[in-house]
Formats: sequence, C-alpha cells, structure tokens
Amino acid sequence: MSELSIRQAELILKLYDLRREPVMREARSYVGGEFLPASADELVNIVTSGGKHGSFVLQVYGYWDMVSAFVHNGALEATLVYDTCAELYFQYAKIQPYLAEFRQRMNLPEWMMSIERLVEGSEQGRERLATMKKSLTAMAAARQPTGAVTT
Repeated sequence: MSELSIRQAELILKLYDLRREPVMREARSYVGGEFLPASADELVNIVTSGGKHGSFVLQVYGYWDMVSAFVHNGALEATLVYDTCAELYFQYAKIQPYLAEFRQRMNLPEWMMSIERLVEGSEQGRERLATMKKSLTAMAAARQPTGAVTT
C-alpha cells in the first residue's frame, strides 16, 4: 500500500468519525429519512425556513459537497469514495431533480457543484444515481396513504 493510499484511508476514517458526531448523526437521520422534497419549491422552503430541518439539510449536503471537493482536488480517489460513501449518492438523488431550479431561485449557481461533478461525472456514478432514484421512487410511493391519488 502506498503512502498516498494510507493517507486517503486515514481521511476516509476521519470523515466517517465526523459522520458519527451527534448533531451530524441527527442531521443525517433526517436527511436520509423524512427529508424527501417533491419539488424545488419544497426544497427552497425547507432550506430557507430558518429551522432545524433547514440546518440539517445544509449541514449534510455541505458535508458531502466537501467530500466531493476532496476528490476534485486530489485528496481522495473517486473510486474510494464510490466504494465507501454510497450515502452521498442517495442524498444527492433526493435533490438532483430540483438542483438547477434551486440554484437559480436562490442565486447560488455553484451550490453542490462538487457533488454534481462527482456523481454525474462518470458512468458508474450516473448508474448509481439512477438506482438511487428508483429506490426513492419506491420510498415515496410507500409513504403515500392507501388510496391516495398522485399526479
């Protein structure tokens, strides 16, 4: 194992430790579960609410954008992140359909740009994104009350 590989492994372990921090764990629990925006309006409303859930969204996505920036700046290999951070792809799938409109409405053209480049910048990433979107569709359907009509 090269010195670079060892350093990257140490960084991945440090990032894992940060994910276990109590507030981050609570934020990840919300974003990984209950948070399931159905539109750009809903995403904007959550983020601009000034409440705990908006803070959670910003914390979790800021974390994953930072991890993705590490890849783009050579601190981590994309394959290592792919192999150890499936959650990044799942979280990105939740906002990806609304990202362009969110950026425009919030005047934040670079918001989550590192995640977008990482996930959508490779065939493997795009395939995982498609898989995650299918999982999210199933989750959203399961949350619909019995007999509910969706449009």
